[in-house]
Amino acid sequence: MCTALSLLTFKKEHLFGRNMDLEYTFGQRPVVVPRNYEYVDKVSGENKKIKYAITGMASVMDNHPLFAEAINEEGLGCAGLNFPDAYWEDDTKEGMENMPPYDLILWITGNFATLEELRPYLDKINLVARPFAENVGLPTLHWMVTDKTGKAIVIEKTKEGFKVYENKVGVMTNAPSFDWHITNLRQYMNATPVQPISANWSDLELTPLGSATGGIGLPGDFSSPSRFVRVAFLRAQILMEDIENDGIIEFFHILNNVAMVKGSVITKDGKDEITQYSSCMNLEKGLYYYKSYNNNQINMLDMHKEDLDGSEMKIFPYNDVQVVNLLN
Repeated sequence: MCTALSLLTFKKEHLFGRNMDLEYTFGQRPVVVPRNYEYVDKVSGENKKIKYAITGMASVMDNHPLFAEAINEEGLGCAGLNFPDAYWEDDTKEGMENMPPYDLILWITGNFATLEELRPYLDKINLVARPFAENVGLPTLHWMVTDKTGKAIVIEKTKEGFKVYENKVGVMTNAPSFDWHITNLRQYMNATPVQPISANWSDLELTPLGSATGGIGLPGDFSSPSRFVRVAFLRAQILMEDIENDGIIEFFHILNNVAMVKGSVITKDGKDEITQYSSCMNLEKGLYYYKSYNNNQINMLDMHKEDLDGSEMKIFPYNDVQVVNLLN
């Protein structure tokens, strides 16, 4: 599962992040990857070097970051979300940029500064079904990419082909395909945060049953279509104020609205799916924020406080123990 979101703050800074919804942890750690980092492409076997420094959440195997979401120093961000309809090619193709799907975030954020710069290269991507290791399964993913212009795209690869959608709502969840979600939003055009007035049905006057009834009809379950609708609605209605960290506060409040709590989502295998963590990245400042299921305190990593000209990535601890502010 998972939900991705982009948001513009009162101070015109662009935020981007996601909920990571899983029934397990995957060894995730906040990391900073400097400009001179090199990695081995599992498809070609070649050593590749990135151009821009990156920060985000990743599991690290054999000194290789497998990013869930990341931004680079130029303000380009990318997040991968579960997409069961994903399809990967069996073989490489000559003249194409062949890569495994788990490296797409690293390739995008490591080599491009803007969506405009990235867009022509997307037509040359060939995603190859090459596992990272024998005991590591291939992920099924689609991706949301955004930059400091506020524009965003969604990348999907299915058996029908490779597609890139313009994302004008700044939201992404999971299946079905992104264009289906956009069409589905039309079912909720009448949803509003405004309290409805009374209405007369025949000779009977009907009045609202208390406050906060403008949003009646919005879906409340944790399915991908329902989460898409709720986050798109909240993003469209959010009110920003000129106070410190207002954007960060509202960003996490929106994600909290679709966060999965223990016992609320049980998989077909009987496992408990929860929101393992929520993240938020400031594209202008290179800041990575996150909080975990077991620790509501917001953690912040500033990539610009690290040596971005180095060649070795820096891995930070994943803080998953609740911190309590003692008043006495």
